[in-house]
Amino acid sequence: MSKSIAKALAAFLCVPVLAMSGATAKAAEPKTPFTIAVFQSEGYLPDFVAKEKGFGEKYGLDISFVTPSSGSAAAQLLLAGAINGWSTDPLIIATAASRGYDIRIGGVSAPSFTYTIMTIPGKQWPDPSAPLLDRIKALKGKRIGVSGIGAGTDNALLLFLKEAGLTAQDVTRVAIGQQQAAIGQLSAGRIDAFVSFALAGNEMIKEETGAVEYISTLTEDVPASIRNTPHLAFAVSSEFANKNPKAVQGWLNAERDAIAWIRENQHEAAEILDKHIFNGKQPELARKIVPMALQSFFRNTRDDLKMPESAFELVVQEGRVVDSFKDSQEPTYQQVVLPFARIKD
Repeated sequence: MSKSIAKALAAFLCVPVLAMSGATAKAAEPKTPFTIAVFQSEGYLPDFVAKEKGFGEKYGLDISFVTPSSGSAAAQLLLAGAINGWSTDPLIIATAASRGYDIRIGGVSAPSFTYTIMTIPGKQWPDPSAPLLDRIKALKGKRIGVSGIGAGTDNALLLFLKEAGLTAQDVTRVAIGQQQAAIGQLSAGRIDAFVSFALAGNEMIKEETGAVEYISTLTEDVPASIRNTPHLAFAVSSEFANKNPKAVQGWLNAERDAIAWIRENQHEAAEILDKHIFNGKQPELARKIVPMALQSFFRNTRDDLKMPESAFELVVQEGRVVDSFKDSQEPTYQQVVLPFARIKD
């Protein structure tokens, strides 16, 4: 073989090596760590899908999860910079912002109010088919479990009580923490009812205790002002968003893609839900929950995930009803919703 041919062959053989080397270098580009607070609810399925299906990586993120002991703990972690994002009740964000804390709304994933009051069937309750106001009035004098005082479940309860002319003093609110605790509390008779924030939790509580869905925020007899109040908003600190706009936008893009993927891949989405919520032990239940989540949490999710001003006004109205702003100035749309998440409708 002549030297010229040998050199040409060597150059030809080097081409794919160099190309592969470049591709490897590109694939190995470091991702931005992004830690998300999650809880045992299908409301966090887009977070799990974003990681499992590579949507986070697609937008330059290395997603990881932590599960705080409560929403209050999640807020503290966010303020401390220990987590970067968290989907939560927008009223919690608005209340924190009104008190001077650096927690802001970066968008909305679940625009439909999704809470359920569970009860054990008995003589003390009207039938679940009875008029809504009759069912709410029957809560008077009862011990009602919520995840925490001031949590989204607590606010939902107060909103219902107000609808029937009752106040917080008309019931005994019991903070029981995570949703699984409701099973033991209901079974032992330590609480009469429980406010649930997760469809998966509802099914587990029904199975273990025989409880029924006594009141749901999604039914047509619930006022539209309640049903249309956003349920989950993306919480970030304005400081982090200003310093890391690409990472925050990447998170939102990953969530958007994840929700779209769930709609088209419900069976596989159920496998991911089962893995993260049920430790791989409830595949049939997970398959039941995913379409329910699409018809509740994500029923009216916007493609751009923005927080319309009218939706924010419903959040503020909720805050007025439950006295969230009694120790602070009422928050404004411009104060709470980050500029890229705003839209007039």
